[in-house]
Amino acid sequence: MYITLTNSAPSHKGQRLAINKDLIATIHNSDITRETGETENVTFIFCPPHGTWEVTESLEEVVGELNNAAWNNK
Repeated sequence: MYITLTNSAPSHKGQRLAINKDLIATIHNSDITRETGETENVTFIFCPPHGTWEVTESLEEVVGELNNAAWNNK
């Protein structure tokens, strides 16, 4: 089962991505300052051993998507 989110990494900003919910280990949210000096709020999704995705959705939205995916998978 996949959840669909919005990429916030500068080189792919705004593009949709699908993440396999079973690969997600941790999720956290933080304000970051980009190389341009712009500050933005980003949610980080860690999927070992593949790495971390940066998405625009809030932590609560991502957790909601995961909970909804788990509910629909029953």
